[in-house]
Amino acid sequence: MTRGSRFQKPTTLAIEIARHLREAIIKGELAPGQRVNEAKLTRELALSRSPVREAIRILEAEGLLTIEPHRGAHVRPVSEQDLEEIFDVRLMIESHGLRRGPHRLTLDVMAPLRSAVDEARSALAEEAFERWHRVSLRFHDGLVALAANRHLTRLHEELKISLRRYQISLIGLPGQPERWQAEHEAILAALQQDEVERGVDLVATHITNLKEALLKAMVGTV
Repeated sequence: MTRGSRFQKPTTLAIEIARHLREAIIKGELAPGQRVNEAKLTRELALSRSPVREAIRILEAEGLLTIEPHRGAHVRPVSEQDLEEIFDVRLMIESHGLRRGPHRLTLDVMAPLRSAVDEARSALAEEAFERWHRVSLRFHDGLVALAANRHLTRLHEELKISLRRYQISLIGLPGQPERWQAEHEAILAALQQDEVERGVDLVATHITNLKEALLKAMVGTV
């Protein structure tokens, strides 16, 4: 491998293959522990191995696949420890965003949070649960954005990919979307009243509640 080729960006085709595989992993169509057969994918997609191999390495870097010598690529298993660690970091990121952002809580800065809550409320009223979930993620994006820290934002985006594997198990379960929507509304109300520390406490409660619900879902007790 030449010095110039070591850090080449993935090709557009590899990114598209990675997107397809990522969604299959998140939705459970590729199960934890399942092998991702590079040769089979190459045949099915009628492509050369190069973009398929690139796509697999993209997902390895995202933590969705593991690659072992002589065993190939497998979907990384989900685990309670992984979930606990994701939420520990998520709590730190979102709490930091709120504490860093009080002097920035202008109408313009708050607008994305209000928009996300309003759109999610409408989606919930229509029982459009997948749309509700997508819009609700924007609320958490907005909390992180308050810190105005690009490194935190990048870390948050990486966590979202891993977290979606767990969160999808709660979409559409009776009472769950309504519960998370109510907690988002309470956080927004606290921030609109300039009660930042109350907002931080509510975020901590919300993230803890979500973590506990996901842990229960993993063992089938939701």
